[in-house]
Amino acid sequence: MSNRESKIRRRIIWLLLLAGLIILFIWAGLKAWRTVQIANSLLSRQAQAQQLLAEGPGNVDPEAAEALVLGLRGDVVDLRQEVGFLMPILPYLGWLPKVGSLASAAPQLMDMADSGTEAAAYAFRGLKPAMLILQDEENTQASLVPQLLPILDGAKSDLAQASLAMDDVVAARQEIADTEALPWRVRSLLELADQWLPLGQDGLKVALVLPELLGYKGPRRYLIMAQNEDELRATGGYISGAGMIEVDNGRIVKIEFQDASLVDAWGKPFELTKPYGDPPKALSDFMLLDLFLFRDANFWPDYTVSAEKAMDLYSYGQDVAPLDGAIAIDQQFIKLLLSGTGPVLIPDSGEVVSEDNAIASLQDAWSLEEGVGNRKAFLGTFALAIHNRLENELWSVDPINLVRAMGQAVQNKHLQLYMRDPQVSPVLADVGWDGQLVPPIDHDALMIVDSNMGYNKANVFVERDISYHVRLAEDGSGQADLTVTHIHTAEDNGEPCWQSTLQEYEDGEPYQALTDKCYWNYLRVYVPEESRLDSGPQHVVPGDTWFGGYDWDHTTEVSAELPGFTTFANFMLLPRDAEVTSQYRYELPAAITQKEGQLRHYQLRLYRQAGAPVHPVQVAVTLPYNAQLVSAVPQPTAQEANTVYFTTDLDSDKTLTVTYRQR
Repeated sequence: MSNRESKIRRRIIWLLLLAGLIILFIWAGLKAWRTVQIANSLLSRQAQAQQLLAEGPGNVDPEAAEALVLGLRGDVVDLRQEVGFLMPILPYLGWLPKVGSLASAAPQLMDMADSGTEAAAYAFRGLKPAMLILQDEENTQASLVPQLLPILDGAKSDLAQASLAMDDVVAARQEIADTEALPWRVRSLLELADQWLPLGQDGLKVALVLPELLGYKGPRRYLIMAQNEDELRATGGYISGAGMIEVDNGRIVKIEFQDASLVDAWGKPFELTKPYGDPPKALSDFMLLDLFLFRDANFWPDYTVSAEKAMDLYSYGQDVAPLDGAIAIDQQFIKLLLSGTGPVLIPDSGEVVSEDNAIASLQDAWSLEEGVGNRKAFLGTFALAIHNRLENELWSVDPINLVRAMGQAVQNKHLQLYMRDPQVSPVLADVGWDGQLVPPIDHDALMIVDSNMGYNKANVFVERDISYHVRLAEDGSGQADLTVTHIHTAEDNGEPCWQSTLQEYEDGEPYQALTDKCYWNYLRVYVPEESRLDSGPQHVVPGDTWFGGYDWDHTTEVSAELPGFTTFANFMLLPRDAEVTSQYRYELPAAITQKEGQLRHYQLRLYRQAGAPVHPVQVAVTLPYNAQLVSAVPQPTAQEANTVYFTTDLDSDKTLTVTYRQR
């Protein structure tokens, strides 16, 4: 080849390279231009959303809202098409200054936007007819729920797709561990997402079975248990009131409420017309109960177990057919419900009950001198007032406030629902609304359960603190040290501790007289099955303080009370202005960790006892000496050598995860 031909060839190659670069720059420019256009469109839709919501969610124009949702969906799809090719590369650019953290999280943020707008589009298509009904002025005096149920039933296909997409949103969010280095605007959006994603995820799943729950395809009859957390029991509190509610096609067709002590098969005063079985041993030993009656049915902290027993005892005592489910509420639930519905008028008394005076009204209604039969009349009339508000004035209720309040109620276990329907029950279990204790498989679990055995309301003054330290071994097992501290915050008034409050009832004293008392507690700790107790507390309860009449001085008992768990139990007395510490050391089975190559995952599930005060929990996880920490969720509060520390308030069930590598 001649020099001239070689030069021509090189020139052609350079021209081709130059043309390629020009085309590449033009393509990149078009990509950038289109990306900027999409970004500007997304920003403009934010302003549209703010304008739509300016007059409140109840006044949103459905047509404009649909256009906004579909527009957002289109923008996000276009954005993924334009920049999707960069997503596999961006996680490797975390080293870039200022924008590295955003680049690393970009694939998950894109997945959240994509799946989130997909969920919104499906949900809106299914629920748009409901918006039209709610905004129809002719419906303001009509019962709305029966009109909404056919729409929900017909929207199941769309809601199911929305639910699947929402699961993808949550999964993508969970992959973004550290948000501190992200830009402020992104952090703010993620904080907002963290508030609403769990509620949206659970809400879509429950919406799929809501028609069945509300009797769309036939009447449903539910037991309502009013639990008083001032007298704490395993599932939330002493069952002080009980009722049966029947719903048919969204309407409450029947509601009955009475004192829980009257549910059983009583004939003449203090005479039962049917035989009753023996109570659990703790109730017999520490409260000297002879029979297992309805008011003590919630003995087990797994609400599904206690609810089944309560429904059976209710049907047995009231001579009614088996019920379809059981709903447990407490005083805090009523306060939250009123924060969502707004104040309600009690017809009989003319009293207006709001979230500000709800608990005071409940306690004022506890009139000891009026006798057992009238104590729960307030709850019955309150239930009718709420029923009237939701059935006939639903249009006046702010849906956002109501949804937020009910979401908080189920998350904090002020509301628990158990249903026998084989289609509904798995959904409630999946979203964690049924209070079930799921046996731990390949992870650690811990639940502290207090049960007031003092016939009083002393839990008003009782606080507790939990410290848990697990030391993991090379084989994945562990040794646990648990410290539970109970603190009585009432002043010592010199009154001796005595288990009975019979005198207060006879004297017709106010509710507060039942609270300023010593605290007799049946303390249980639930840990993974096959855990072995090395040492536990040995509490002493003097014989002159309780009905037993002898000094209780026993070591911690170990049992298999619930499937999948080992239970440590003891009886204790907490006087006023005192602290009692219970310390446990036990060996955990190797099944508490999962192995994945050289990685091990330790996960701890902390269960909140319904009705218990929100209290701090300190958790320390010490890794094996030859292990290296890879990640921890949530963000640890501290780390020293091979020990990772967490601090959290146990206002709901919590999960902690530590991933480490064996060297």
